[in-house]
Amino acid sequence: MKTTLDLPDDVAELLRKESARRGGRKRASLTRLVSRAVREVYAGEPDKPAIVDLKAGRVVVKRESRMPVVDSEDLADALDD
Repeated sequence: MKTTLDLPDDVAELLRKESARRGGRKRASLTRLVSRAVREVYAGEPDKPAIVDLKAGRVVVKRESRMPVVDSEDLADALDD
């Protein structure tokens, strides 16, 4: 869904700095940063922990529908931190 947000100047500046810190708009767009923050604050804790299935040579994490989606960019950001 597309929408327009009227952000206070200080919040917009924080988002720009965080985007730059994470490698710029291609790696951490303002949309991605705001979406992630809203999910962390308002989605709440999942009812059940993720199910981890250990297979030979790989790990498969099955998530509940309310858990946030973690993609390769999120993983790269986490590894950079």
